[in-house]
Parts: sequence; C-alpha cells; structure tokens
Amino acid sequence: MNHTHTNRLAQETSPYLQQHQHNPVDWYAWGEDAFEAARDQNKPIFLSVGYSTCYWCHVMERQSFENEAIADVMNRHFINIKVDREERPDVDQLYMTAVQVMTRQGGWPMSVWLLPDLRPFFGGTYFPPADADGRPGFPSILEGLAEAYATRRTEVEATAGQLVGVLAELAGPVPADEPLTLDLNWIAAMMSRSVSDYDGQRGGFGRAPKFPRQTLLAVLLEWIAYLRDHPQEGVDVDEFARPLRHTLNAMADGGIRDHLGGAFHRYSTDAQWLVPHFEIMLYDNAMLGGIYARASVLFDEPRFADVARGIFDFVLREMTSPEGAFYTAIDAEVDAREGLSYLWTLADLEQVLSPREASQFSLVYGLDKGPNFADPHAGERGGDGAPTHNVLYLADPSREGDPLIAAMRGKLYQHRRTRKQPMLDTKIITSWNALMIRAMADAGRALGEPRYTAAATKAVDFLIARHRTPDSGLYRTSRDGKARHAAFLDDYAYLADALLALGRIDEAGEVATAIVINFSDPEHGGFFFTDADARDLVVRQKVGGDSPLPAGNAVATTVCQAVGRRDEAAAAIRAFAMQMNHHGESMSAQIGATLRYVIAHGPLHVEAGPPAAGDAPASPQDTAQAAVAIEPERVGEAHVTLTFTVAPGHHIAAESLALHAAADTLGEIDMPPAVRRAYPYADVEQLIHEGTFVVGVQLLKLPEKGRDVEFAVEFQVCTDNACLPAVRRTVVLTR
Repeated sequence: MNHTHTNRLAQETSPYLQQHQHNPVDWYAWGEDAFEAARDQNKPIFLSVGYSTCYWCHVMERQSFENEAIADVMNRHFINIKVDREERPDVDQLYMTAVQVMTRQGGWPMSVWLLPDLRPFFGGTYFPPADADGRPGFPSILEGLAEAYATRRTEVEATAGQLVGVLAELAGPVPADEPLTLDLNWIAAMMSRSVSDYDGQRGGFGRAPKFPRQTLLAVLLEWIAYLRDHPQEGVDVDEFARPLRHTLNAMADGGIRDHLGGAFHRYSTDAQWLVPHFEIMLYDNAMLGGIYARASVLFDEPRFADVARGIFDFVLREMTSPEGAFYTAIDAEVDAREGLSYLWTLADLEQVLSPREASQFSLVYGLDKGPNFADPHAGERGGDGAPTHNVLYLADPSREGDPLIAAMRGKLYQHRRTRKQPMLDTKIITSWNALMIRAMADAGRALGEPRYTAAATKAVDFLIARHRTPDSGLYRTSRDGKARHAAFLDDYAYLADALLALGRIDEAGEVATAIVINFSDPEHGGFFFTDADARDLVVRQKVGGDSPLPAGNAVATTVCQAVGRRDEAAAAIRAFAMQMNHHGESMSAQIGATLRYVIAHGPLHVEAGPPAAGDAPASPQDTAQAAVAIEPERVGEAHVTLTFTVAPGHHIAAESLALHAAADTLGEIDMPPAVRRAYPYADVEQLIHEGTFVVGVQLLKLPEKGRDVEFAVEFQVCTDNACLPAVRRTVVLTR
C-alpha cells in the first residue's frame, strides 16, 4: 500500500507509535532529537500520550492527526511528540499529574503543551476536531496556544514555573504529621475501610465503571489467610471473605470475562459486570489469574481453579511469543467497532450450533433475554443506540461445567477465531511479563500444574537473556528482538518478585541490590520511579499508589524484606505511612507490604516529620478533602445524622454522594433535596448540594457496646468551572 506520508515513527518498535507513522503530522519520538528541534526552532512542544488499545486515542488520530489541515497547524507551530505510555510510564505519570492539576481530571489520549525545556503550561485529554457548543476544538486550541507562546511568553513562562513547583511538591509522599504505630490493629482498620464500598448486591467495589481492583483482592487473600490462622479479637474474617468470594464469582459470571477464550477484559462499563470495555491487558490477567488460583486453595473452590486455568491457557495460546515471553495487550476494537469480534446474536449461534444447542446455549449465556449491547458510537454511524448484539454472560452459572455446554463453547471459540481479530500488541514489557511470571509460578504450585511453572521459567529466562543491558541493568521493552528504553522501578521490583516466586533467590538478591543502588532515597526512604541517571524529566517522582498495577514501591519493599534488606523495607513503609493512613483505599499493595513486615517483625513506629512549608500548594485531592467538613451525631438509638458543610465557592455533585458501611448496617438514607445550578463547564443544569445540609441515616444493625459506628462517604467536589478528584472519607461516630 502506498502512503502519502511517512514520518519518524516508522523507525520505532512500539505498535502504538507505528500506528501513527503515516500521519501527516511530523511526529517525533520522546528524546533528544525532539528537544533539540524545539530549542533550535524556538517552538513549544505538543506531547500526545496514549497506548495501542486505547479507543479514544484511535478516535483522535482519525479525526485530527490524519487531517491534513490540522496537521499543517501542528507542524507549523509545534514540535510534535508521540509517546506510548506503556513504554514510557515515567513521561505519562509526570505529565498526567500536570494535566490533573490543570484540569482536575485525566485520561488518554493525553494532550500536553510544553516549553522547549520540557516544562508543561497547558494540557487536557481528547479534543474534538472542531469548535462546538461554545467550546474550542483542537485547531482553535492549537492556534491560541501558538499565539500565546509568540506574544505572551512571560505569562506562559510564569504558568510553567508555577506548575513545575506544584509537580515538585506532589512528587513524593508527605511526612507523617503525627506519630503512628503500624500494627495489626491499624491494618485491620485499613482493611475495613478498603472494603467499605463493597457492593453487596452485585459484587465488587464502588459504582460504575467497575474495575476488578486486583491489588485489593490480593491483599484480602493474604489478610483472610492470616486471620484464619491467627484470629484477632473483634475482627470478623467473614467481613473480608464474603466480599472477596462474591466479587470473584460475580466477575466470573459477568461479561467482563471472555467466556469463550478465558481471559478478562479491562473493566465493566456498568455496575453489574455485564458490558466490558473490551481491551485485554496482560497485567490484568496476570493479577487475576494469580488471585483466582490462590483463592481456589484458600476457599477450597474448584470453580476458581477453572477460571484461573482459563486465564493462563488463553495467555499461553494467544499472548505468548515463540520465545516464551508474553505480549502486552489485545485491542478493544475491530474496524473502529468496539468489541466487534466478541459479540453474538442468536443467528450467529445458529451458524455454528444446531437449533437445539443454540437454544440451550442461549439459556445459559443470556441470549434468550434479548440483546444487551449497543455500540457506544452508534450515533456517529446513524444508529439509534438500541441494543443489537449480546455480550455473553453466565445467566445460569450452575451449567457452566456441563460437558455439553463446554463443547459448545469450544465450537463457538473456534468460529470466533475465523472472524477478523483485534490488533495484538506484540511489545514485551519487563514489568508486565514479571507479573505473569509470578502469577504462573504461584498457579503452578496452587493448581498442581507444572506446565505453568515451566512457562514462567521460560519467560523469566527470556527477560534475563534479552532484557539485560550491557552494564547489567534492565531494558523496559522489546519487540522483534530489539530492546529499548531504560527500565523503571516497577520493572526491577516485579522481576525480583517473580524470581523469588520461582525460588531463584540469588538472582532476586542481585536485582534487589540494583533497586537500592539506582532507585532508593537514603535521606527520606522509599524508591524513585526513575533511576538516578534519568535526565529527561523536569521532576523525579516517588509513587506509592496503585494504578491498577501494584505500586513499585510496595513490591520493592516486599522484595527488600525477602532478601534481608529490612532497613530499606522499613524506611519505605515509613515514607508512605501518612499517605496510607489518609488514602489507604488506593494503596492496597503498600498495605500488603506493611502486613508482611508486621507479621515478620512486629509493629513499626513512625515519628512525626517536619511540618510542610506554609506556602506549599495543596494537591487537588487535598483541596477536595479540605472543602467539606462532616459532623456525625446520634439523634436516637438507631438514627444518625451527618451534617455536611461545604466551603464557599464549592459544591458537591448530588449524584456522586454515597454512603457505605459494613454489610447489613445501613437502612434508609434520607438525602436532602438537591439544588439545580447552571455552570459553564456543563451543557445542562446540574443537581448539587452546597452550603450546610444534613443526611439522615437509619441503622439496621447496631454495633456492640463500646464499638464505633463507621461510615465511608463518597462525593465529588466541584467549583464553578472545574471538578476536583473524587473523595472517600471515613466518618466515625463513637458509640
């Protein structure tokens, strides 16, 4: 096929970058060539970050980056850089923080404008190709920013300087503002908070869109196993076992699971696990495969073992290279249609199965109830958005193991393979491979399957042979035999953890030593995401939150403890103690690392650190937390009120306000009427709560005398022109 344009991305190994090699945009990859061009030509940088299976990344490419007129504006005014976030998570992480600071939201594709010295000054996510409804489209934004850079440079420089200052403040955890003791009681409280938004009706945690929350599921497994052997006074193991089992079963029944292939899609767009976002990511399936395998042993549940085997067999069949390494991802779309290869109608079934078989299969997998999937972009193609196809889900889980049904699944799977398939990203990422290696090593033991252990060994041997640098460091990625990019903390930490799972202790110790030398912060504790030689970022970050991958700091902490580096492990836990204390719900892997430390060495005491600078800018999360005060009060034996006071200039989005508590605790919740307000960022009036208002709560189940009543409150705070990150607050009423 002849192409009108071919740009520098043709020389890259990333499938995502290669997707853009024939755009009329004069793309650069992230690197010194681009930076030098920006300096020499005195042009700002337009940075676009995405990944190969990102639906909206494809949309913006089709609408803007393939548009000759828009590309001309980009090329005249900017040095344009494309980044694959899976290759360069450090670039993605830093500038995503900048976008979140600027816009109070984030996502992909990520669009950021930088000065030639790499300081950001404007950003967002997807931009449409034309102005509409009073909002500027991508070309207008490009022209406006080019004009600002040319004529108001002082203002642009000032914005960039302020933003880099904020990024520096947000680059690491804050020191503890009070002494803390991290012991089993503290962990029990953290675990209770972490499951407080359990959906008792549909499984999982929180509302739609619903993610598996693998790092939480993993630490729940460890906590339950510990409590069974070491019961804790006042801690009910069923508080954690019930949500875990329910969630694992609900996901296994739902459309988030590929019932023909065996893998799991990325997340559910609804609260009942029915309609997924169809990407299949290696890391999701690594973590879920290991969780189901370990859960099958913990709960003596053969079904969980079958689900785990389905995941691993899919990966070995469809996502494994001839050399034994694991590929990165499978796209969500075919021919610009999301989920197309996974969808079915009754007529489709009858092409493959007999009428009697099709009828039986329909009863088991929900087709008899009518279509459940509508193309989310049907309106763009003239459709009315009505459901037309089916995502398979287990309407009758009792028949999943029926040999006749299993045979039908096999026929349908083979037929599905004859359809046009979504793109397979054949990039090999060190950290993601290490997650799968660890999972298969665990599954080999848990399920009595030596073939998984053998696959894990083959893959780790590939990484050791092909992803080692000449100076015994690590590469981040490879494709078609070509290794690229210096590895990050996650790559080193996950690889060491995988080696430990395979019993290769000496090799794990060598990798742990490299972690300490290249990534540790001896002064403040913890580990930086980039190594000490990294020179192409304006801020070096230290990250403790899960993403949904487990935080590299958490895994590095566990590895250090396992190889006898107890001091480094303790320092890393102390560094993130305050962040865990305030935001433990998003730090399950770090809580797991703390649990392992406390079990092995006893309580860890954390002293208060120096106070933060008085003029340090608050993060968006801290601003949202500070904008709302909540005062609980008992007004009867079984009735509680929560008085909310929202700071002037702020409000709570009414639909975001939700309360959670332990199972069977909450009865009727009396929400006050919402107020209608019009805001410039919304097309329609919004329902909000503002000022002071009261929520009444009826308790169905009173705690034992002397025990506190504890609620988890969720809400999103907005100003008149932007929304801050969602808040989850624990409110305790002493009984």
